[in-house]
Amino acid sequence: MGQGLGQIAPAALIAVGVLILTGCTTNVDVPKTFAATLTVTGQAEQVEAGSGECVIDSIRVAPNDQIQIFGGSGAASVRSTLEVEAIDQLPDGMSTCSYTAHFDAVPANQKNYEVSLGRFSPKSFSSDELENGVTYQLRRP
Repeated sequence: MGQGLGQIAPAALIAVGVLILTGCTTNVDVPKTFAATLTVTGQAEQVEAGSGECVIDSIRVAPNDQIQIFGGSGAASVRSTLEVEAIDQLPDGMSTCSYTAHFDAVPANQKNYEVSLGRFSPKSFSSDELENGVTYQLRRP
């Protein structure tokens, strides 16, 4: 029973510190995202069907090339890679090359989104369009 004031004060101070720390929770909002799958297509002058490489408007496109979606704010951007969907030979000697790109977490609530692949012209889409699947036609600027 003979606890002195010197022993009680540190114990009380630790208890108050624990209460303060447990009372400080951070409610960090996790940004809302959505999944998107894009079809990327273009008319090719040259194809390498075995590797999936196509030359569209004199620009080489191949599996694993990076494609980006930029939201209205600079912080809202995501990347994916191209996967070969189909390479179709046309009777006129040209070919149609189609790729897909899957995005798991596109930041939501952006006014619009710009899809960009290398030196091709970017194209804008809405979030509804991206969520429902869009086709990005590769064209030179």
